[in-house]
Amino acid sequence: LVGNKTDIPKILLIKLGAAGELVAASPFFDQLRKHFPHSEIVLVVGRSSYAAVEHNPNISRFILADDLDLYRGGLIRRSLEFFRLICKLRKEDFDLSFVLERGMAFRLLSCLAGIPVRVGFGRGRKDLFLTHSVPGHQIQNESESYLDLLRKMDIPAVFKKTFYYLSDEEKEFMDLFLERHSITGKEQVIAVAPGGGESAKRTMLTRHWPVQNYIELIQRLKKDERSSRVILVGGTDDREITNRIIQICPDCLDATDLSLGDMASIFRGCSLFVGNDHARNHIAAAMGVPSIRILGPADSRPSTSFDMVNDASAASVKPSPSLIEGKFSRPSDAEFPVTVSVDEVWRHLKTIGGYCQ
Repeated sequence: LVGNKTDIPKILLIKLGAAGELVAASPFFDQLRKHFPHSEIVLVVGRSSYAAVEHNPNISRFILADDLDLYRGGLIRRSLEFFRLICKLRKEDFDLSFVLERGMAFRLLSCLAGIPVRVGFGRGRKDLFLTHSVPGHQIQNESESYLDLLRKMDIPAVFKKTFYYLSDEEKEFMDLFLERHSITGKEQVIAVAPGGGESAKRTMLTRHWPVQNYIELIQRLKKDERSSRVILVGGTDDREITNRIIQICPDCLDATDLSLGDMASIFRGCSLFVGNDHARNHIAAAMGVPSIRILGPADSRPSTSFDMVNDASAASVKPSPSLIEGKFSRPSDAEFPVTVSVDEVWRHLKTIGGYCQ
């Protein structure tokens, strides 16, 4: 069915997840569309992360799921939303599905929707709810893991870059923003994302690098011989963090009120991005911005997972695994209990664009 490019199956994709995961899945969407240029490709996506994929031209249509109910709701709310999706999908008559989520419930959803060919991440060689499965936990770039689903079906897939698509209005926003804040072409624009770590799935404050470290890093950047402007990006939940930074570094611009699309538009004019591991980092990489991604101590991925993203050198920094054994007794201690030093980040900055001379 799917190995022949002349076939035109109706395809269902299931990928709720966080916004950053949808950006990581963009090479999958791109190469699936290239293989099936005439197919209707429908994506089940969470309402909270829909904005990250809204303008992707490779998707024909979206089915919005109440991801907050599915991930955080009580048993009744989860069940009602799950059965609502089953009923909706069974009416569609899909030929093929790719389940880009690892949770068993989503594999079950694909099965109960009556789709004959179901591809996803399994727990072994065979999976009860899938017709074709690949190992679900591999130490590699997440985009490569998604592409493995295509390779399983003998669809050629080579990872080249990630994508983030803008609307026409969003494309125009960067010039308006730079003009509004009197940012000239002579200035280096640096985006810093000090917050994040929250999605419909979970809240992970352990992904936060300490605020004081961001303040010290920004102060070092401002002392650099080149003129620079620092833009603080994030969501409304990050205001407390950005306000603490602005109190010490008043020249920083607070851009936490921007939509993901407007923020991505601004990234096109940035020469550097520094931030925690969350959607903003994925979007910056997709826009080709040299990036430093600061991984939390609990992250199991190797630093090399993110080197050379989209032809823009990228570095990931995380604590030594031998140091990630400490326990913390108070909730406040969970904010990066074993942290990367500012000096480590500074050294990485030297490797990706000639900063920190």
